[in-house]
Amino acid sequence: MVAAIKQRASTVKTVLENKARILRFLSHCFAYPNSAFLPNLQTQLQNIATKKDKAGFDSLLQLFERENSEQLQGEYTRLFITGYPSTPCPPYESVFREGTMLGSNSRKVDHLYREWGMTSDPDLLDHISTELEFLAFLASAATLDETRNNANETYHSFFHDHVQQWIPDFSEKLHDNTKSPAYRKLAALLPTSIPPAV
Repeated sequence: MVAAIKQRASTVKTVLENKARILRFLSHCFAYPNSAFLPNLQTQLQNIATKKDKAGFDSLLQLFERENSEQLQGEYTRLFITGYPSTPCPPYESVFREGTMLGSNSRKVDHLYREWGMTSDPDLLDHISTELEFLAFLASAATLDETRNNANETYHSFFHDHVQQWIPDFSEKLHDNTKSPAYRKLAALLPTSIPPAV
């Protein structure tokens, strides 16, 4: 009986660690595609434990690898930074939900980050990468006995109060506005790859 309980605990820990790795991989997909972008994604992908989980992300990485780096940088800029006449897919919760930078949602997520001892660049508080990284952090915290319950509760509320409120619509806009096969694949994977709970 004790051995079965230990085995179950070990399996749960492995699953949570893998969820954290998937969330980190997704977070890194929204980094600016400079010279460190592909090596970083390759490293993040290697960290994902199961072949089943790697499959969709492996094809995404291959699409990123096929892209011309200057064209990918231009597409990133157009989609997420300074598209003309407007930026089609602002990767910030406040901009997406409130139409303004550093709105009330960025203050809310910053409060949660600080509760967990996490700091972020003040300009990137509610950037999609930061929010995904926070979910990864919480999934990792859920592997520890002393933070498991609190991490599970925070993950659940953060997912429902923040992530679920804008990322599905963001993904749809990204899919509809990108010219890049890699970003189109990312848009398709994103909503189904973020677990609603840990």
